[in-house]
Amino acid sequence: MKWEKLKPPEPDDQMCCCECDVFQCGCCCCDCDDVDQAFNRWLRDRTPKAGCHSALLGALIDHLEISIVPALVLLPLLMRVAALHYLLGIMTLTALPGLVLWLYYATHRRKRRTLFFLTLALNSLAYTYYLFITEILPRGDVSRIQLCSLTAGVILTIASLVRTKRGPGFVRTEAVEYSPHASVQSEASSCAGATSQFPTGSGRCSWCPVCKIRRPSRAGHCRTCRACVQRLDHHCVWINSCVGQANHHSFLLTVCVFLLTSLYGIGLVLHSLCPQQYLVSALFYCPGVYTQSSSALCFTCAWYGVIVTGGLMYLLVAQVMNISFNVTEREAQLALRNKTGQRRLCGLAVATGTNSRGLYQNWVDFLSMADASMAGKWYLIGFASNGQWFVNRRASMKMGTAVLGPTADGDLDMSYASLKSDGSCWRMNNLAKKTDMPGKFTYTSWGNANDMRVVDVKYDQYVLTHTVKLDGGNPTVINKLYGRAQDLSTDLLEKFRQFSLETGILPENIAFLPKNGECPAA
Repeated sequence: MKWEKLKPPEPDDQMCCCECDVFQCGCCCCDCDDVDQAFNRWLRDRTPKAGCHSALLGALIDHLEISIVPALVLLPLLMRVAALHYLLGIMTLTALPGLVLWLYYATHRRKRRTLFFLTLALNSLAYTYYLFITEILPRGDVSRIQLCSLTAGVILTIASLVRTKRGPGFVRTEAVEYSPHASVQSEASSCAGATSQFPTGSGRCSWCPVCKIRRPSRAGHCRTCRACVQRLDHHCVWINSCVGQANHHSFLLTVCVFLLTSLYGIGLVLHSLCPQQYLVSALFYCPGVYTQSSSALCFTCAWYGVIVTGGLMYLLVAQVMNISFNVTEREAQLALRNKTGQRRLCGLAVATGTNSRGLYQNWVDFLSMADASMAGKWYLIGFASNGQWFVNRRASMKMGTAVLGPTADGDLDMSYASLKSDGSCWRMNNLAKKTDMPGKFTYTSWGNANDMRVVDVKYDQYVLTHTVKLDGGNPTVINKLYGRAQDLSTDLLEKFRQFSLETGILPENIAFLPKNGECPAA
């Protein structure tokens, strides 16, 4: 099996005029992110007056983006203008999506992060809810249950968005496959042509020429976030973050809750403004709605909500189609670019035929998908070494448990426990320090230096580690196979045996440990 080479990311666009070190005042033709950077540099380069600078002000300046200003002002201003006359409403509501889409494609083309769209989305939610409380609620047509339901929808939307913003699941050091025979200089070439005994995911890895790491299958590099993301779907400007393996569930939940809340709120507004009309017909014919500025403003915002809901509906349908075919948006675009995919269902879905296992299983795989992390409890199932200490104790060794916990500094906290025959527990703790080489850690145990490398990992099933222990200057190879459960497939056990033989372990020194009781939590 050969490693699959993904097409490297395209080079970044050239700098805009406002990013030049000499000319630092942005112009109106630049993207909003370029203006942000120039504005931030101007603020930081100004010498503050004595006694006027504080830590709070410095923090605000460091996180200030000028693009959030038009996002905060644009929506209320345009809604007020559109509420003056129905013709102005038609013109404004027609031009607004075009303006936002133009800004979206301009920002997407330059691959820069900006808070404009996230601010616009949050401001839309807050402004329409404010109008509902101040204009619709006093009319007396909304019950307490309806108000509580709408408020709960707004709160759940924000809570789900906060959870989505926690991160898409960036490829971390411990998440990278590594071959024990590869050197730093040969990493790129080995990923392109080496053979792996332990396939990850669908059995492919790829080399990222930007991050200089070997990443798991279906991971991709985001030029906007400038990092590799596990199972990258797409970069969403509306949340100012990538959608990946760690936050895809919460992203889909955010879209669904936002959509339901928007539809429910539109229904309540139209029922209050046009009680004699059906909801759909009230959008096109609502007598007397423009006689008062407050009712005209609420009616205009209802139409704005319909436009936003239409966009959300399309996004939700596209996401459902991709999940049904077990394809990410990134994989769909790559398949269309390389002419290896086929459009299905009137272009709503792209079938690549690579990862799809049927509609039911595709949804099971998506719903059971979790953040790829080595953290948590593992069972030590396979152990292989030619060390004399292992040969002497091999017959009495039984299955133990290991708890792995990545630290904030990128190190790996390892706690091992094994239940002995007399009922007592043997425990050992080590802190594996990360190195400059992805997937490689070093730690000291029993006075001996250990060089540990993560050879392969599938986070919901198994981890294979290869350790070289320097015992008195004589290197000893130790291979370990961990599993999330006490049983692994026969194929994985056989691959572990073959891998151990290739690393010089004698056949009689490859052991699969018998099941054992677990030690109580320390």
